[in-house]
Amino acid sequence: MQCTLTAALLLCLSTVVAGSGGYPVFSPGNGETLDACKGITCKDLACKPPFVYKAPKDTGTCCPLCLAESVKVPEDRSWAKGLSGGVGMNNNADPILCRD
Repeated sequence: MQCTLTAALLLCLSTVVAGSGGYPVFSPGNGETLDACKGITCKDLACKPPFVYKAPKDTGTCCPLCLAESVKVPEDRSWAKGLSGGVGMNNNADPILCRD
């Protein structure tokens, strides 16, 4: 019993020591800040109208973005042409348990 307890304690301690030098882990509310953009380089960005330059601080990203409020892009459903709409329910399935 003593040997098992010692082995378990040694395993726990080695896991804690090995885990402390690994990747940074973000834990909200722990008081520390983590620079997730460290090591990321951004390319030059030129925004043409109607796009407007948005700084990383404003968008919450690592790099700046070009965003437009007035551009509306229609949904492209051309890829769905010829699709049947899915497979129907199995005739042997329970209609009460398998409903939406």
